[in-house]
Amino acid sequence: MSSSPFPSCFRPSPTTDVPPPPPPPPPHSTISNLTIYHTDTGPVSLTWSRSVVGRSLHIQLHRQSFDSISFHLHIRPFVFWKKHGVKKLAPDTVLFWNLAKAKFGSHPEPVSGFYVALVVNSHMSLLLGDAARDAYSKSRAHQPATPQLLLLKKEHVFADRVYSTRATFGGRAREIQIDCGFRDHSKLSFSVDGEKVLQIKRLKWKFRGNERVVVDGVHVQISWDLYNWLFDKNNADAHAIFMFKFEDEEEEAVADRNLAGLWNLGVCEWGKTWSSSSVSSSGGSFGGSSSVLEWSSVEENELVVPVGFSLLVYAWKR
Repeated sequence: MSSSPFPSCFRPSPTTDVPPPPPPPPPHSTISNLTIYHTDTGPVSLTWSRSVVGRSLHIQLHRQSFDSISFHLHIRPFVFWKKHGVKKLAPDTVLFWNLAKAKFGSHPEPVSGFYVALVVNSHMSLLLGDAARDAYSKSRAHQPATPQLLLLKKEHVFADRVYSTRATFGGRAREIQIDCGFRDHSKLSFSVDGEKVLQIKRLKWKFRGNERVVVDGVHVQISWDLYNWLFDKNNADAHAIFMFKFEDEEEEAVADRNLAGLWNLGVCEWGKTWSSSSVSSSGGSFGGSSSVLEWSSVEENELVVPVGFSLLVYAWKR
């Protein structure tokens, strides 16, 4: 067992003059997507990775006692690997998985034909995949007292101009497109299921900002940071950062009962991923090292702790 990283988020910084760390390097050789779920036994983080040698899954259960349990599974298509199995992670915690019929797309995680199940005290703490019946049959687990809740997804996408990702909100899965414009990068637009919901002009003046839109009754806070994309002369490292916060009423009701856990996850994850990004209102942009955690307004500070589901997208130029 290892100590959870979450408590360190509450420790005050020794100085406010230390500049934030640089953003992560571009994932050319390895692409990793992170998801964090709230469960009745504590937060669970999963990292699906894809590289030239195969794929992998790293799962970590962060106990409420601040102890953590983790397991790493290698998925190699051309060599022998255990496509299904059972692993006892602790006296009361067992991981079940079956990827024998899993189908993969362009993303690191499978899209269908699989399950990954984490059972704690004979209850299904976390269940992923579309083979739920097989997972319950194999594990003989009971239904959880509290359903799992997806809090955060962080992913990397690659394109020349239009970036696509998917998110589930308002009761169904939807396609999100981010159009960074032509070579002049004068416009930025966001679309959901082919319908434009937001457009930003004069990006050289509004390269950082945030706006709130409504999509089928769901309030979505959209934030963007295109500073590196527009002004970094080294194209290999040029990337943009986008954040979507979906304020689902049902998810907020569940989250309100678990606010401490959400605060842990929110401050830590956004502190890591946005530590070098400064964000202003959409009316303009300003420089400096002001981070997203230093936003002054109440509305903007709500973004720091993701009540509801939040999607963080790193967009890289091909």
